[in-house]
Amino acid sequence: MKLDNRLILIFIAAIGIYAIFLFLSDFSIISEKISNFKINYLPLILLLVSVSWIPIIIKWHFLLKNCELDVPLTKSIAVFFAGIAFEITPGQIGTLMKSQILKTSCNIPRTKTVPIVVVEKMYDLIGAILASIIGIVILGMDFYLIIIAILFLAVIFFFMYYRPASEIFFKRITKTKFFSKHVDNITEFHTIIQKSTHVKVATICILLSVTYWFIISIAVYYVLMAFDVNVLDYLTILAIYTTSILLGAISFIPGGIGVTEGSISGLFTLNGIDISTALILSVMIRVFTLWYSVGVGFISLKFTGGFSFKNN
Repeated sequence: MKLDNRLILIFIAAIGIYAIFLFLSDFSIISEKISNFKINYLPLILLLVSVSWIPIIIKWHFLLKNCELDVPLTKSIAVFFAGIAFEITPGQIGTLMKSQILKTSCNIPRTKTVPIVVVEKMYDLIGAILASIIGIVILGMDFYLIIIAILFLAVIFFFMYYRPASEIFFKRITKTKFFSKHVDNITEFHTIIQKSTHVKVATICILLSVTYWFIISIAVYYVLMAFDVNVLDYLTILAIYTTSILLGAISFIPGGIGVTEGSISGLFTLNGIDISTALILSVMIRVFTLWYSVGVGFISLKFTGGFSFKNN
């Protein structure tokens, strides 16, 4: 599998970036913070991160059922987790591996599942934007941030519901190397997209996505509590975390590594946390919210046979 070497390089790059982050911190503060980590918070943090997966698992299975794809719930969950392993790829494009796994294990054509994966990630993005807007509005943060977020949402909905625009967009992406290889029926591709973006379906999926961001942000809040950092309230953390994830996503850097951590650190610093502590917190937040999930994903990937993927 050609992706193996790329993933190893991403892991190495992540370790290098985190080493730089910690190098830029005060070593005495690092030692103090790590030694003072309240281990009793660890089960709660891991539980919250695990619980946050529930609404997006429901969303994934709901999208499959909505398109009349009969995938057993246990298989659907396993494939969902396998996809998490590839969230560290640029723009999370590797999550399309789920389509290959479903083709191999359930004989479902990629044409039917690739658009579902695309729409699923789009709903995740919408949920993050809405969650960040809620945080920004309640906190009374810079009004320009709200305008930018709303404009971002408007563009997404425009391409979702204005048919000529959506057709141009999807014709373009299906001409790319990956999609041209795996999507040979553009008409069916459009049909699946339309069924997956129906107003009722979209409403359910967006609510589930927002729920995910609210729960995962609670986990982030308790990461700060574990390090005895209590200068920020939950809504501030919600706004900071979702905004940082969005910045990492649009950077198209694998997993947003470096960009997301840097954004978290910068926003923490602007809200009264010293830079050394902010850098440590950003790395630990990503360990719990990204790398814990990726680890679970790789375990699932092994069981679903995802490593049998061939690029032919």
